[in-house]
Amino acid sequence: MLLLAAQAAARQEPFGSPGVPRSTPEVEAAPAVRPPERARASDHGFVLELHSDFGFERLVAIQYPDDTRTTMHLNDGFAFALGWSFLPLSQGRLATRLAAGFKLDMLRASNGDALFTTVPVDLMELAYAGPFRLGAGASVLLWPRMRGGGFLEDARFHFDPAPGVVLDAEWIVAPRTRTGLGLRASWYRFSWDGGSRGAPSIGLLIRTDLPVGRRVR
Repeated sequence: MLLLAAQAAARQEPFGSPGVPRSTPEVEAAPAVRPPERARASDHGFVLELHSDFGFERLVAIQYPDDTRTTMHLNDGFAFALGWSFLPLSQGRLATRLAAGFKLDMLRASNGDALFTTVPVDLMELAYAGPFRLGAGASVLLWPRMRGGGFLEDARFHFDPAPGVVLDAEWIVAPRTRTGLGLRASWYRFSWDGGSRGAPSIGLLIRTDLPVGRRVR
């Protein structure tokens, strides 16, 4: 009888007492959250760039019979450039970029037209800061010239090579290809026929830096 009473008491012991083993609930580990990918410079990167500039110094203006006016400014235009990104420093947070391209701007009217062309060459230092890429450097416009036709036949300018500085800021929308959208500001000194004039501009740009070498980590 005593033995049966002891067994019945053992079955009625509360959960967590020394005589009853405590079950361990199963806990599923949450998947590790990867930090957002941040762009870094590669050992070598092929650069493709498109940008448009809007200048502030008037060069040529066309007035139409309805009194509307179209103006070409110094350093206006649309540019396409190819370049190379190299010399990564500070684990890819800093790099150097060299690029050259072709830039043009055009005005057209029924009785005349004007065409501005030049070859821009940029050497810039880059800084990767989170989702942004910042750049600053020196630039020169080679063979800048403006040719006119029709009633603008006499409005022809052959400028000396124009030195300048460039600043840009991009938001990197695709870290793997280092594709950025942003703003570009530039200033050049144009000289011709013994005179000179500064030409500031601001514009929009899209730039891709495709890695060719190993990515810096």
